[in-house]
Amino acid sequence: MKTSRPRRPNGRWVYYILYDGILWPCPVRWEWESGYGGWLPFYYTPTFEFVVGDPRKAYRIARSDVRVRREDACV
Repeated sequence: MKTSRPRRPNGRWVYYILYDGILWPCPVRWEWESGYGGWLPFYYTPTFEFVVGDPRKAYRIARSDVRVRREDACV
């Protein structure tokens, strides 16, 4: 019987790394790793390497409310 896996984390996620004295926000792509038994965050480094990160250090970006900004711009 096939075991079901938990749902992939939704939303926009970033992984911050310190590279060359600059804090870089790297967009995260979640991929299932059966050897680990869970979803792991993969990201591109500033040197364009595709690496895996610690899931506890990935941060979710809050969704901005576009409707509120548009109303403020019209007034």
